Amino acid sequence: MDNIFSEYKVNYNYKNDLINNFCQYGIKKIFSPHSFIEFEHKKLNHIYLILEGKVKQYFIDINGEEKTILILSRGDIFGEITLIQEDYDLVMTKALENTIVRKIDKNKFYQVLKENPNLYNSLLLMITTKFRILMAQIYDSSFHNIKNRLLFLLKRLSIQQGIKTKVGIKINIKLTHEQLAAMIGSTRSTVTKKLNELEEEDKIRRIKGNIHVL
Repeated sequence: MDNIFSEYKVNYNYKNDLINNFCQYGIKKIFSPHSFIEFEHKKLNHIYLILEGKVKQYFIDINGEEKTILILSRGDIFGEITLIQEDYDLVMTKALENTIVRKIDKNKFYQVLKENPNLYNSLLLMITTKFRILMAQIYDSSFHNIKNRLLFLLKRLSIQQGIKTKVGIKINIKLTHEQLAAMIGSTRSTVTKKLNELEEEDKIRRIKGNIHVL
């Protein structure tokens, strides 16, 4: 088993359901690239629905080192686990690009679910999709070297954020080598070296700042 996520047929139908049923509620908020949306160790009584843009969720240690765990986009909700568990957020959330969200309070969130019980299926599909992504990260970090972890990360991103082109599947988000390193537990210089190797092996191609998975 080399890449468990590639065998998982991702179903993103939940995004349309969540957008259609929640987009008119809550407070509209706009975030510029690299601005913080939520901080760790904060108790949330609301969730966020992404209308446009992309956000990343990550851990940060006492030395300031980051570990990115999720990149979310239009139709995704975040903050739901903390709200449901009624505990404190464990991750930082930051906008990767110009991002528009709806901040929806707890009472309205549960009211919409109560009035539309079929939405529970979409919510569960979203949460289990996130869980699959985290499983793949654990598997890669446990059994693969840096080069394969990078390749499998790029494959997952091509599934999550990909656009088909004549060249291959374009990852529709520009990530620096430092950001990629933070996602696989490596260093910027090592990621640069491994990206060059993957390109020489015709597994990826870099065009105008975007990575295409071949």
